[in-house]
Amino acid sequence: MASALQTLSCLLCTRQLSSPPRPSISFPSSSSCYSRTSQSNGSFMSAGIKASSSASSATTDDARELKDGIAEFYDESSGLWEDIWGEHMHHGFYDPDFDVSGSDHRAAQIRMIEESLRFAGISEDQGKKPKRIVDVGCGIGGSSRYLAKKYGAQCQGITLSPVQADRANALARAQGLADKVSFGVADALNQPFSDGQFDLVWSMESGEHMPDKAKFVNELVRVAAPGGTIIIVTWCHRDLGPSEESLQPWEKNLLKRICDAYYLPEWCSASDYVKLFHSHSFQDIKTDDWSEHVAPFWPAVIRSALTWKGFTSLLRSGLKTIKGALVMPLMIEGYQKGVIKFAIITCRKPPQ
Repeated sequence: MASALQTLSCLLCTRQLSSPPRPSISFPSSSSCYSRTSQSNGSFMSAGIKASSSASSATTDDARELKDGIAEFYDESSGLWEDIWGEHMHHGFYDPDFDVSGSDHRAAQIRMIEESLRFAGISEDQGKKPKRIVDVGCGIGGSSRYLAKKYGAQCQGITLSPVQADRANALARAQGLADKVSFGVADALNQPFSDGQFDLVWSMESGEHMPDKAKFVNELVRVAAPGGTIIIVTWCHRDLGPSEESLQPWEKNLLKRICDAYYLPEWCSASDYVKLFHSHSFQDIKTDDWSEHVAPFWPAVIRSALTWKGFTSLLRSGLKTIKGALVMPLMIEGYQKGVIKFAIITCRKPPQ
C-alpha cells in the first residue's frame, strides 16, 4: 500500500509541475460564514427557489474561494466515488467485534443511516414518522432517496456542487422518485427554505465543511418544524480537557493537512455542537462517539483506490481528488491517535 501511495504521490507532483499554479487557499476561521451564488439544472431552480448569498465576515475572495473549492472538489470526485462505492457518500457503520475483511461495505453505509435514525428515536409509526425532510449537504442524494422510500416522505436536498445536484436528480428520476425528492444548489448557511418547514433535518457528514458552526446550527434550527428532529453526523476533533484552551500544536498540524486537501475550515468538537443546541433551548440533546464503529472505513477506501479500477479512475478524476486520496492515511492516523472523532449529535425542537 505504501509503495502504491508513493507512486501516486510522484504522479501528483508531475501533474502539479505541468499545470498552471493555483492561488493558495485561505480558510476563514470558524467564526466566519460563506456563500456561493450558483446556477443549476436542479428542480429547485425550476420550482423558482434560488440559492441565496449569506453575509460574510471573511473577505469576499476568501469566502468565494473556499466555496468554489468545495464545489469543485465534489464536482470532480463524485463520479469516481459513485462508480466504486455507490450512491452513499459517507462512512459505514461496523460492529467492532465483527471481522470486516469480507464484509459488504455498502451495507455498512446503510447501517449508518439506520443507526442514526435509531439513535435519534425517529418513529416509524404512521402518525409520527417524518413527512418532510431536508438533506443538508446531500451529495448525490443517497440518503434523501433512502429516507423518502423508508418513510414515504417528501425530501429536498441541497449541495454546493452542481454536478452532484444534477446527478442526484437524474438518479431520482431513474428510481421513480422524482415526485418525492428534489435537489438543488444552495448554501447550507443560508438555506432557501421557510421557517419550520421540515420534520427531520438531516446532515450526514457535511458539518465539517461549515466555517461558521453557529450559523450552521442556526439554520438547522430555523428550518426545523416545532417538534422536529435534527440529526448531525460529522467529523469532529476530540473534546478539550478542563485545563485546555486548544488542541496541541501537532494535532492542529495534522488536521490542517487534512483540511487543505478536503477544503475544510476549522474543526470543532461534539461538545461545541451540544453547547450550541443548548443555547437554543432544544430538547433531548444527545451525542455519541462512533469512531470505533467507523474504524474499518478508511482502510477500505484506500484499498479500493489501489485496485486497478480505482487507481486508473483516480488518475483520470483530477488533481483535487488525487490530493484527497493522498491524505486518506492521515484520517486513519487521526482516528488512531484520538484526535479525530466521528460524532453523532441529535436533538428535538420544542413543540409549540
